[in-house]
Formats: sequence, C-alpha cells, structure tokens
Amino acid sequence: MKYVATRMAEKITANMDLLKPDERYRIGLTESWVSIAGNFLLTLLKIIFGLLTNSIALIADAVHSASDIFSSLVVLAGFHMSKKKPDREHPHGHGRTEYLAGLVISVMLIGAGAAFIYSSYNRLIEGVTARPSLAAIAAVIAAILIKEFLYYFSSKLGALINSDTLAGDAWHHRSDSLSSALVLVALIGGYFGLYTLDAFFGFAIALFVIYAGIKIARNSCSRLLGTAPAEELQKNVVCSAREIDGVIDAHNLEVHDYGSWKVITMHIEINGDLSLDKAHDIAHRVENHVSKNYYCNTIVHLDPR
Repeated sequence: MKYVATRMAEKITANMDLLKPDERYRIGLTESWVSIAGNFLLTLLKIIFGLLTNSIALIADAVHSASDIFSSLVVLAGFHMSKKKPDREHPHGHGRTEYLAGLVISVMLIGAGAAFIYSSYNRLIEGVTARPSLAAIAAVIAAILIKEFLYYFSSKLGALINSDTLAGDAWHHRSDSLSSALVLVALIGGYFGLYTLDAFFGFAIALFVIYAGIKIARNSCSRLLGTAPAEELQKNVVCSAREIDGVIDAHNLEVHDYGSWKVITMHIEINGDLSLDKAHDIAHRVENHVSKNYYCNTIVHLDPR
C-alpha cells in the first residue's frame, strides 16, 4: 500500500512546481476529494456488511468513517479559503487559513483518541464483545487496506508541499485504520475467547492518536505565530540574491509565512560608490528575481559597502 500510494502521489505532482500557490491549491483539492471518495466508499461498505452480519462493532466503525468525511471537508475548505485574494483587512492574503484547518483537524484527532479511551474502558468494564463473522472480518480487512492507502497518499502529498493540514488528514486516516484494526482484533479474538484484547489495544492506540494530534496542533500554532524560515530556504534565497550582478552579499533575511504566499525582507551589500539609480536598479532586480523563484513579495534594503 505504501509503495502504490507514494508512487501515485509522486506521479500526480511530477510536472508541478510545488512552490507555486496554484499548484499547491490543486494538490490540496486532489487529496481532499480522494479522501472524501474513499471515506464515502468505506462508510457504505461497513454499513452494508454490518447490517448483513448484525455486527454492532462494524456499524460503529462505519460512523467513524463517516466522521472522517467532515475532516476532509475541513481540509477542502481550508485550501479553498487560503486561495482568496488579498483584501483591505488581509493585505497578504488568506493563506494562514490552511494552518487553522490543521488546528481544527488536530482537535478532531485528540477527540478521536479520547473517544477510543472511553470506548475501550467501556468494553473492558462491561465485557462487550463482538460476534465473529467471516464476512465482517473480510470487510474490515478491506477497510484497513483502503485506509492505509489514503494515509500514505495524504502523507506523501503533505510532505511534498510541507502542509500540516494534509499531515493531519493523513493521521485521521491512520486513526480510522487503527479503529478498524481494533474491530478486527475483537472479531478474531472472539474465536479464541480473548474478549478483552481489543480494549487493551484501544488504550495504547488512543494515546498514540492523541500524541499525533498534539504534535500537529503545536506545528499549526507555531506557524500561526510565525516560525523562523528553514535553513535550506534561507541559503537558497541568499544564493538567488547573489546571482544578481552588483550584489556583494546578502544578510538579515526574514521570511513571513502566509501559507502559499510569503513576504521576504533582506539586506544586500553593494558597492558604496555606485550612483543612486544604479543601486536602485540592483535592488529592483534582486526583488524581481527572488519573487519569481519563490512566489513571494520581496523587499530589499541596501547596505553600501
């Protein structure tokens, strides 16, 4: 599943400029609609087999899959709103809406983890067991495979465009996969009389899901507050500035992150004997060069040497 999903993600993005806002938007929409379609298919699959086999556990898992559709809709809304043009109140656009969407998904993950803990506790205390059924087991295995595909697909796309929102949606797929694994353990364990096995697995998986939610929430909050630019980005921007004739060096680089749009400010050193017109021309060429390469608004301060 991992190989197929990652290869599919790489093929989709093969001819794309991943720094370009429009391409980033397209990738977000692709992930959202693939996730929505997958979750809709899984919901139908689990409900049908749950009703046919009278499996309460499988029907409950179908409700969890249906809730993941909402998670993907949050991603879709986040990317759609982030593409809105700048206005008077938001002169740098609405790109940080993507980070808000990631924060919402992280809260949903933490909530899903808490629900797992509550469900596992009730199963342990009340001795709730699932009735074994080969048809139900087959349906759950199919659901796990599909969810693992969606997890790796979303993770790869999220890594390619450095999106916490897609990473959060990927973990929502993984949480549903783990939930289905619990149902599978319950169904198989019923054959051997190990009725409490799924409850103990539930506690461990719930903590894992909550940890993932907290990690994504921290990343989203950090981006909203304004994080320092990655060292690789700083080096690349400085190198781009040095490519312009007349630039001796570049320093004091600052990157203000607005999602797919960025504002970059920097100081460039030039020969102090140059005329004002020549110095202004160098600064203008640096701004255009960096802005074109990194899809941003660049502001240059001149330091005569």
